[in-house]
Amino acid sequence: MKLLPNAPAAVDLDFAPARRRRPGALGWSLLAIGLLAASFAGYEFWAAERELDERAALVARLRTELRQERPQQAVRNAALVSAEEREPADRVAGALNADWASFFADLADASHPEVALLELQGDAARGSLRMVGEAQSVEAAFAYVDRLQRAGMLREARIDSHEWVTQGPQMVVRFVLTAQWRPAS
Repeated sequence: MKLLPNAPAAVDLDFAPARRRRPGALGWSLLAIGLLAASFAGYEFWAAERELDERAALVARLRTELRQERPQQAVRNAALVSAEEREPADRVAGALNADWASFFADLADASHPEVALLELQGDAARGSLRMVGEAQSVEAAFAYVDRLQRAGMLREARIDSHEWVTQGPQMVVRFVLTAQWRPAS
């Protein structure tokens, strides 16, 4: 039916055809391959999880055996080690087992915005400590030493040397501090 004599013909826009296409052999084979790959990955995951559970059980069993064996082994080893061999080992163990947490807590308590630590060398076995720091003034450096000594873990704290250093637009005092450290027993 034409309404206008010069009108163009009616356009039929149909982007979705009415009939559905059935999946072909390629679609079914891709689906089968995908299902096969998914089942293989699932099996691998299951096998890895089983192996992980077995290893966790083995570790738990070995830890239990080790806990039961350690006291007996310590008694046997103590009899095998002479006093000469035990003395250096005890010194090293003492240095490693020093109360570092308290030391660093006291160091943090004594901190001040005008003082910055650059280097810290502590020897718990000898009880010595060497620190290099920078302060905005000599008075701030001496006040820092005083705060460290009042914290209780250091004795005979002193500034061995100091020098003025230019840092950007300002001058700072670089100092070397030595002290005797009293590790908590």
